[in-house]
Amino acid sequence: MSTAAIIHPQALLRNCPLCGSQQSDLVFETIRSCRHCGLKFVSPLSNYRGENEPDEYFLSDYLPLQHSNWENGLAERRSHIEMICEYSSLPPHPRLLDVGCALGMMLQEATRLGWEAIGVETSKFAAAYAARNTGCFVYAGSLQQAAFEADSFDVATLMDVIEHVPEPCVLLDELHRVLRPGGVAFIVTPNFGSLFVRLYGPKAYGIGPEEHVTYFQRSTLKRALKKAGFRNIVVGSKDFYAENLKRLLHKDTGDAQVAIKTAFGAHTSLIRIRRLINRLLRHVPLGDKLIALATK
Repeated sequence: MSTAAIIHPQALLRNCPLCGSQQSDLVFETIRSCRHCGLKFVSPLSNYRGENEPDEYFLSDYLPLQHSNWENGLAERRSHIEMICEYSSLPPHPRLLDVGCALGMMLQEATRLGWEAIGVETSKFAAAYAARNTGCFVYAGSLQQAAFEADSFDVATLMDVIEHVPEPCVLLDELHRVLRPGGVAFIVTPNFGSLFVRLYGPKAYGIGPEEHVTYFQRSTLKRALKKAGFRNIVVGSKDFYAENLKRLLHKDTGDAQVAIKTAFGAHTSLIRIRRLINRLLRHVPLGDKLIALATK
C-alpha cells in the first residue's frame, strides 16, 4: 500500500471569498453557495479563463460581435452614465476610471461628454485597441498592478468584470482606495437571483464556471460593497440576456444577441417597453444584470 498522503476532496474547496466561511453547499456543477452569507462561487478553482482571454478571442469573437452592435453598446453606456449622474452630484468634468474597459465604449462616451476617462484592461490587445480608438490612457494589466494614487477618481466603473475575479473583495478594496471621498462606484454583473437562473439553472446564459467564478445576488453585492467601506449602496437589476429571451420564446434568431439588441435599439415602441421593464426590475431584482451604485 502506498504511504503517500490521501487528500480528501473537501480539502480542495475554497473558503468563501466574501465572509471567509469554510462551510458551503454545492448548487450545480462547481458552483457552491456559502452557508453563512449566501455568496455563490466556483470551488474548487481549477484553470479558468477569467479576465485572461487570448487575443484570438477578441479578434474572432468579441470584436465582430461588438462591431455589429456598436451603436447599441454606446447607447447602453449612455444609460449607465445617466444612472450615475442621477445618483450623485459630480464635478463639471469628472475623472472616470473604467476597470475592464474592453474596447473602450465607456471611455468613448465619457470623453464625448467632456469627462477625463482612463481605462484598465487585462488584455493587452483590447487595451491597445481602446487606447488607439479613444485617445485615452489605458493601463494594460489589473487594477492592483496599475497602482493609481489614492483618492484620484470621481467615478469608477466595473462592468461585467467582478464575476471573473476569484477574490472580489480585494478588487473592491482597491476600487474604494482610488476613489475620492464622495466618489461613485458603478457595477454591472450577472444576477444569480435572476428569473432565468431560477428557470434554467446552470443552462441560463451568464452561468459559466469556466470564466465566471463569482456570482452575486442583491444581498451579497450589498454586503461586499459595505465590507469595502462603501455607503449609500443601491442595488437593483435590469434587462434579460438575449440568449435567455430566445430560449423562452423558442425563437431561432441566429445570433440572438445582435438580433434582439438591434430590435430593441431600432423600434421606439420596444425601447419604451424596455425602459418600463427596467424601471420595475430596479426594485424587483429578477433581471439578468445586477446594477449597483455606491459612494465612498
